[in-house]
Amino acid sequence: MKVACVLITHLRAKCALRRQPELAAAPAVIVDRSEGSPRVSDIFPSATGVTVGMPLEQALSHNAGTVVIEADEPAYRRAFRQVLIALQAVSDRVEQAALGVAYVRLDGLETLHGGEERLIAALRNAVPQYLAPRIGVAEAKFTALVAAQAGRAGEVTRAPAYAAAFLAPHPVTLLPLPAEVHERLQRFGLRTLGDVAAMRVDQLSDQFGADGARAWQLCHGSDDEPFVPLRHEESVTAHVTLPFVSTSLEFFLVTLDGLLQSAYARPQMRGRFAEQAAIQCNLFRSPPWEKTIHFKHGVGCERAARIIRNRLEADYPPAPVEEVTLTLGSLTGESAMQMGLLRDVRKDRLDRLVETDRQLQARMQGKRSLFRVVDIAPWHPAPELRALQVPLDPAVKDSMKPLATPTAAEVRAGADNRPLAVRLQNRWHRVAGIDDQWCFDLWWLAAPLTRTYYRVRRADGVPLTLFHDQRDGGWYRQAA
Repeated sequence: MKVACVLITHLRAKCALRRQPELAAAPAVIVDRSEGSPRVSDIFPSATGVTVGMPLEQALSHNAGTVVIEADEPAYRRAFRQVLIALQAVSDRVEQAALGVAYVRLDGLETLHGGEERLIAALRNAVPQYLAPRIGVAEAKFTALVAAQAGRAGEVTRAPAYAAAFLAPHPVTLLPLPAEVHERLQRFGLRTLGDVAAMRVDQLSDQFGADGARAWQLCHGSDDEPFVPLRHEESVTAHVTLPFVSTSLEFFLVTLDGLLQSAYARPQMRGRFAEQAAIQCNLFRSPPWEKTIHFKHGVGCERAARIIRNRLEADYPPAPVEEVTLTLGSLTGESAMQMGLLRDVRKDRLDRLVETDRQLQARMQGKRSLFRVVDIAPWHPAPELRALQVPLDPAVKDSMKPLATPTAAEVRAGADNRPLAVRLQNRWHRVAGIDDQWCFDLWWLAAPLTRTYYRVRRADGVPLTLFHDQRDGGWYRQAA
């Protein structure tokens, strides 16, 4: 069989770098504490002398200023799951071997894709560029893995049909065998795959049992392990990065409502229903939070939103939310609920507004023109945290935006730090009077806010609202 191995080395580090690109030049390590003593689960390029599996204490001694990142295994699995789904769009026979390692059957697909070169290109394009995959092509899974290991990021390496000579120089640690078998092979002087291939199979069987026979077979380019493809599970995913981190339950629920509308607006959801919804959240300085909600039957967008709201009122993220991912799964073509016989007038009105918005977009070069305003915390002292502007069209990819966002301002202040003049449109305006003044200190927030507000009048009578941010020392003009 012809098989390709899609290998993503240092997948954990690449996912972490995508979230924190400023760590690219730092000697950083990712640490897993799930098995008691903390050990390194992945390393960044600048962390010299550190290996995967090394105790954290030992790893810290190799590089000054080592940055320690706590492992986020659910996020790594989600990232690789998205890769597997993308690969399944190229081939219906995709097998997951380990995190960052997938095998794809190629035989029979060359004609469909217009040749092997285009087929391999489709596999490479299915993986996000930041993951920089290596691809190995061979007649057996293990040989394809070694070919991928031998290549460089973004490259395709092909092994010959008779692969023993190709495999010979590579280390025995690549064999899919327990670590203790690797150690015993090296104690016997068998350090490369060629050393193992040069032995008689009965000699290896006497010393290592079934592991020895399998090692000999793999080193000769033969692999009789069955190919076990993943079951194709269709799903729809929607993701959003929040405009600001928040612990507000209403903000979280509004975000989920928007993601639900976006997911159900996808073409593949037309006339279909979901039986479950998986919610994943990246939290501020806290471990990720996940929750899967199963519906009793396939439901549409509005009913899914009601069920999710009811479930989350008593069980919601314990820390400020930064990003939210919603995945609809177990898709079905019909709903177990009897659909209403009467038309939904409210939905018809919304559909007409969405259609109007799309027509306006065509005339305004793609710019959004219709939005809805959602209150999330009308009582909040910071105006920009009280309400959100959400696109009316659920199919667009625009993110939510806060209303009344403050803008930086140039202000001349007196000795008591009260504003005397403000610059607007390249012109200074004298402050004729201060009508009101108030302040607040929200030190407990994820992003603390300490502000002093002034409602002032210009010399021409125009009112303005200014505030001095005591955290960064700047002046800002607060929108109404």
